[in-house]
Amino acid sequence: MTEDKEEQENELLALTSIYDDSVISVAQDAEGSGGQFLACLHLPENFRVAVLKDPKNSTCVNEIPAKDFCEVSYLPPITLNFQLPAGYPSTSPPQFTLSCKWLNRKQLSRLCEKLDEIWIENEGCVIVFMWSSFLQEESFDFLGLQNPLVITSAHISKKESDVDHRAIQDIGSFDRLLPAIRDYDKNCKQQEFDKSLFTCKVCFCEKSGSQCIIFLDCSHVYCKDCMRDYFTVQIQEGNVKALLCPDDKCESQAHPCQVKDLVTNELFTKYDKLLLQTSLDTMVDVMYCPRPSCQYPVLMEKDGNMGSCPACHYVFCVLCKLCYHGLSPCKIKAEGLKNLRDEYLKADSATKQYLERRYGKQAIQLAVEESYSNEWLAEYSKSCPGCGAHIQKIDGCNKMTCMKCRSYFCWICNQELSRNNPYKHYNDPNSSCQNRLFEGIDPNDDEFDEDWFD
Repeated sequence: MTEDKEEQENELLALTSIYDDSVISVAQDAEGSGGQFLACLHLPENFRVAVLKDPKNSTCVNEIPAKDFCEVSYLPPITLNFQLPAGYPSTSPPQFTLSCKWLNRKQLSRLCEKLDEIWIENEGCVIVFMWSSFLQEESFDFLGLQNPLVITSAHISKKESDVDHRAIQDIGSFDRLLPAIRDYDKNCKQQEFDKSLFTCKVCFCEKSGSQCIIFLDCSHVYCKDCMRDYFTVQIQEGNVKALLCPDDKCESQAHPCQVKDLVTNELFTKYDKLLLQTSLDTMVDVMYCPRPSCQYPVLMEKDGNMGSCPACHYVFCVLCKLCYHGLSPCKIKAEGLKNLRDEYLKADSATKQYLERRYGKQAIQLAVEESYSNEWLAEYSKSCPGCGAHIQKIDGCNKMTCMKCRSYFCWICNQELSRNNPYKHYNDPNSSCQNRLFEGIDPNDDEFDEDWFD
């Protein structure tokens, strides 16, 4: 038993030495050691993927319109969650599950069988590294995948019943698959950009992508030091519309979030105010300055909640009429906005005109929308037990992943789930959520594909 424990510790130490923490995470709990491995497949160049639901004609690549394909460099990983029992590796294999967004359960079942075969061939030896290498390097060819890849909801026949219980389809609705693939590809490309080297066209120094910014419209890259100096000078001179790409004849504008990341808080406040004032000059919606001694007509930002009086320079929130507080919630956000909404909706024509003159039509509309949003969140969303972020369950299984802190939790009981084996919660006979992973999914819903979960 001592030798098994030592071999387990050495194996996990070796894995964490080979892969960084974005690929593997290990943990120790009451049941022993375990972890999670994200197997990112190596795709061919110019890899294209199409996600088709119930194709009317053939799935032959030549018969699929080019617009249905998107080119990606990365696909969401195959997730191996494993638990090392006390008798591993001398007598027992690791307990595991395989989950993936774009592989169906039949394909995942084949991979589970292959991992079992690898254990049988190497019984008594540490096996997690062999499993992870196979999933990362060989699973693409093992499953017979090709470029371009066509994924359809008909990949699993209705007669298929031989799916492995360890194979988990980790996306609830087939309609969510393509957006998930695109989002993952975008995030991976950003990480790759941060690790790459670029030559700044201003100072001609070579720096890593993490030290550079890329103008989104033209893809020109410059180092942050040069752009910080450039943005600072322009903002100090009040030229907030002149934060353009330095390349000759290029008119690409820097995004406000890029400006915020580079300049001081004081400069960004000035930039934000000047940019807003410039925008207000082009808008027609009017409300009056909340200061009783001023009441000067103020042009409002069309989609914003900040007003700046050009007469008395009072910068205020158009919803609560207090000093502008940025992204912080209004002090009267919950009750005050609801009262304003109710007062306006119940008012007669004359009272409505008075309220519109006092607050502005845009402010009234924002108050109504904000109040309904708060009521909707209270009724249809739940808070992540890890960070408290509001999360809505649109479709899919009851194993939820918080996009803010990446923790797993159960939608039914709101319990935080193990990262090593989040699906154990739904198989535990002592759990009130046993066999309730897919509870609440309507099989008659158009977005529910029965074949996709079989």
